[in-house]
Amino acid sequence: MPQSAPQAISPGIHYGADEDANPPFVPHPMLSRSDFQKLHRARRRFSWTLTAIMLIAYFGFILTLAFRPDLLAIQLVSGQPMSVGIPVGFGMFAFTFALVAVYVYRTNTVYDRMIANVRDGVPS
Repeated sequence: MPQSAPQAISPGIHYGADEDANPPFVPHPMLSRSDFQKLHRARRRFSWTLTAIMLIAYFGFILTLAFRPDLLAIQLVSGQPMSVGIPVGFGMFAFTFALVAVYVYRTNTVYDRMIANVRDGVPS
């Protein structure tokens, strides 16, 4: 027997037999609050900015490998086998770690405080 997702029904609203299958959508009151919308916009803008930075860095690295491998093949020290590409590749890991650290720091300091204020009803 197929199961459907639970339906959120506001207390005090009663539906007839025909309406039980598709109750009207009642948006959560939190969604219309300006402080919640400000939090949502800030988090979305920040996460998309970090995503764009990461994509530019990775695609730049991959496109350099594809179209200009000679740039990454330059030797660091003449006569030694290590090229520029090796530290640049490790730098990509360090860059990723740094972006994650920035995201975690921002989430734990700014957004957690904003979430607590929204939850407690403190105006921003």
